[in-house]
Amino acid sequence: MSKYIIKRLLYSLLILVFVAFIIYLLMRSLPTSYIETVARAKSQQPGSKSFEEWMEQLSATYGMDKGLIPGFFSWCGKAIRGQFGDSWRWTVPVTEKFADSVWLSFIMGGIAFIFEILIAIPLGVVAATKQYSRTDYTITVVALACCSLPTFFLASLLKLVFCVRLKWFDLGGLIGRNFEQLYKK
Repeated sequence: MSKYIIKRLLYSLLILVFVAFIIYLLMRSLPTSYIETVARAKSQQPGSKSFEEWMEQLSATYGMDKGLIPGFFSWCGKAIRGQFGDSWRWTVPVTEKFADSVWLSFIMGGIAFIFEILIAIPLGVVAATKQYSRTDYTITVVALACCSLPTFFLASLLKLVFCVRLKWFDLGGLIGRNFEQLYKK
């Protein structure tokens, strides 16, 4: 049993490394990068260095001056040590921004898990007691549809039905960027 678990853990680690490499490769292959955008903006400021000088400095800062494989291993080494650098959008360390939002995500995930258990167990019992009936098939189809739909789509659909159309709940509190669009008819 322990050999099986170790084997699965090693496969998982190998898959994680390959997925990380693919993501790193895709980010390096983008036609225009964040570094170019920042270098272009900084070079246009009065009395600033040229675009090429900014590109050199920013590429060295973010490790983009290295080759693909050395750059990937450098990035992995920093990630393993927890050095994720600064957020390009908020200009604060990534770990600080992550710490701000991880607890909210954890709470929301816990609430969702409780609702899943409160809904899934009774429906599973009903489906099991009425096996091969219309009720069983209906519960199975609805459960598979809910599992198959992307969560952002299902959440938007539920907001539309329960908040906008039925007006059972207010669409407030934690909201998305474009929530105003739900109110348009």
